Amino acid sequence: MFLSIPTDEDLRRTYFWEARRVGEREREKYAMAKRQTRVEKLWKARWHGSLVMKEKKADANDAQNSSARSSWSWKGIFALIEGHRFIWWRSEKHFDTGESPLGQIFFAGHSGLAGLSPLDLRELTKEEIPSVVSIFGRGQQGQQKITMLAPSLELKDSLENAVLFASTDAKAD
Repeated sequence: MFLSIPTDEDLRRTYFWEARRVGEREREKYAMAKRQTRVEKLWKARWHGSLVMKEKKADANDAQNSSARSSWSWKGIFALIEGHRFIWWRSEKHFDTGESPLGQIFFAGHSGLAGLSPLDLRELTKEEIPSVVSIFGRGQQGQQKITMLAPSLELKDSLENAVLFASTDAKAD
């Protein structure tokens, strides 16, 4: 009869992992709230979110006879639009820890949304094409175009609207 009553050790073992999961969820909520505040108050960002960016593989120049799809890959990024700049980091964690951004594009002069090139249309799958956003502007080595894949159509639309506003607004700074 007394064998069925749990001891303190039994309860500790049972609730240990649940307490860890609850603690992790609380840390994630806190990190998201802190990031949201930082993006809105410090950066005054018009748009921010997670995307995947089309990046050329390091060994793509060596493989001349490889297929077009194998010369690049999708890499996750965290990006924001601040004033006339599109800035991106490798991840939300890199942004949260204050690391330098991987790159930025200035919406000055000839800049804004770009259409998909015939090469892009050939390399992308039919499922990817509706979610792709391409932007261009002044990058670190002159004029630059980047291609990104949005996780949802709503995020794609909000990014496109923010890019259009940033590239046409004279007072966005």
